[in-house]
Amino acid sequence: MATLKEVAALAGVSQAAVSRFLNNDPRLSLPDSTRQRILDAVSELGYVKKTRKNRDPNRVGILHWYSLEQELADPYYLSIRSGIEEYCAREQLQIVRLFKADAHIRDVFGTIDGLICLGKFSRQEMTEFTSLCPSVVFVDMSSPDPAFTTISFDFENAMKDVMERIARKGHRRVAFVTGKESLNDATEYPDPRLPLFRSYAEKLGFEFEPYLMTGEFTRESGYEMGLQLALKNPLPTCILCASDPIAIGVSAALASHDLKIPEDVSVVGFDDIEDVRYTNPPLSSVRLDSFTMGQYAGIMMKMMLENPHPLPAAVKLPCSFSDRGSLM
Repeated sequence: MATLKEVAALAGVSQAAVSRFLNNDPRLSLPDSTRQRILDAVSELGYVKKTRKNRDPNRVGILHWYSLEQELADPYYLSIRSGIEEYCAREQLQIVRLFKADAHIRDVFGTIDGLICLGKFSRQEMTEFTSLCPSVVFVDMSSPDPAFTTISFDFENAMKDVMERIARKGHRRVAFVTGKESLNDATEYPDPRLPLFRSYAEKLGFEFEPYLMTGEFTRESGYEMGLQLALKNPLPTCILCASDPIAIGVSAALASHDLKIPEDVSVVGFDDIEDVRYTNPPLSSVRLDSFTMGQYAGIMMKMMLENPHPLPAAVKLPCSFSDRGSLM
């Protein structure tokens, strides 16, 4: 019996294109000549389209931009994935886990009904994925292009809120330590909160330029940046960290110089992961409800599967503040 792969090879197109053509995907745009080549290949090979006896559950791919090892070291992405999987299990959506480093990742597109992309992706990748799969949600990233459905956090209001809290405490020398993320094609994703920090810091009259640092979103990088800040003269009175792993590393570095939190330096994190409740002292943090973000990704996917012609949407989720006393 002929296979989809053989039809695609004979027609000179991708398996995904053949699958979408045979399934009458209204969003697929192919020249008439290409459509005819597919029909000729189907006829020549005697290909018979496989049908599912039971279309439910739908198959949803979760495409991770991180490796499994990186995800396990970062509770933020692990929490988002947990939210997605919990929702999909409840709604009987079958999950197929994919990683960007997988060699044959695009072969899977003809076998899934929808795709949730978790992490950072280039515009070229976003365009390709949405052409291969009719229902795609990009999670933890925003895009200026209204053609894509995205879910992200409202960093603008989150930064405004936390920096006004810092100002009300009387701080004027304020550090911001953050990280940058990179794709395999060398595309870099600088932290979108950095320009927001600069803008609000200038409005609030903070002294901040000597205390801006960019590393990685890890404890190790936070520790290295914390060591540099501990040697500044004068010290910053408050350190705002772009992730809780960074904040944990910064806190350890300050402790190694016998600097107390919050008596000598206040420290605030971002994410509000479980670990910051058990540091010494427990750290205040901007709460990003990553589990709920995952739930929203599942909700958006289910809506797209039930409505094959949805308008793309850009969803921004609100943040809150968890005050544990490390901001004084």
